[in-house]
Amino acid sequence: MTSRIFKIARKSVVIVSDKNDGDAYCTGCVMVKDKNVTVIASAGFVNGRESCLKVVFYDKTELDARVVAVQGSFCLVRTTFHSGCLPLRLLKDEDAVVVPQSTFMFIPQSQKIITRISTYATVETLESYLNIETDLAADSTNYFLVSCDYFGKNHDGTNRLTASPVFTMGGKTAGIVLQDCRLNDNDSGAEVKVTLKARHLHRHLHELMALVDPAARPKRPGKKRKRS
Repeated sequence: MTSRIFKIARKSVVIVSDKNDGDAYCTGCVMVKDKNVTVIASAGFVNGRESCLKVVFYDKTELDARVVAVQGSFCLVRTTFHSGCLPLRLLKDEDAVVVPQSTFMFIPQSQKIITRISTYATVETLESYLNIETDLAADSTNYFLVSCDYFGKNHDGTNRLTASPVFTMGGKTAGIVLQDCRLNDNDSGAEVKVTLKARHLHRHLHELMALVDPAARPKRPGKKRKRS
């Protein structure tokens, strides 16, 4: 059963890479699958590489990709249709993240090879982990921390794990990696990654999709007219 969960989850994870640089790549994940495939990835990685991107799927299929939206640390890239990939299944019940638990991720070893590793999610906020004795900063509860023994970076310093999904042992996505918790790999706690929770990832996806199609932006609720 567990191996089946791993296989299904793997179909949602891709590698976004630079066609002109064999050592430039990062993780991404499938968010929307319709007539095209829309992947969320690191905005920092695609910056300056917009004309030379490709996406490598779980079966090593390579498709050219184009950037369709950028907001903050994340972006959307789009490829033509790929039949075998699967969109992420986002965790709806976030209470599952409140309790520390074992998780798993897929980490890139090259532009074509990705491997699964065991990780561990904690309930601590970023502020409590950094021992800052102040009130919680705005939106800090949108994140959790995951311990992941991977430190891969591109030569330009971009983190290869940004936008990498963190899976529960049931195969649902608890969130995606935003950044390392520590700036230097040799610092204590450098293996800890700051992760955007699934609920807020869902909201961020809608905001990005609205940049692609402004008509898809949710309308603000207005006052209903009273019937005379």
